[in-house]
Amino acid sequence: MKFLFLLLLLIVPLIMVFVALRSRMVTRVFHVLALLCFYSAATVIAGDVYATNAHMTTFTTEIHHFLLNGWFLYPSAYLGVYIPYLLWMSLFSKKS
Repeated sequence: MKFLFLLLLLIVPLIMVFVALRSRMVTRVFHVLALLCFYSAATVIAGDVYATNAHMTTFTTEIHHFLLNGWFLYPSAYLGVYIPYLLWMSLFSKKS
């Protein structure tokens, strides 16, 4: 299973680069989606940190609440693919 995740972490960003090099609009969509995902994940983290502090509990015992939250998990998964996409894109894009 770990091998599959590693393989997907290499293949999906390369597919994104291939598609983005063909269309400037797709590149903008990837960027906007990453921005929305970043703010979504950050909002979930901020809300859960605030709730943890408000309940006077230890953050290390409450961390699983936001790690298993779909509003954190899916955007973070996209960002985990988007960052390697940016690195690959910087290698393959034409320098001006």
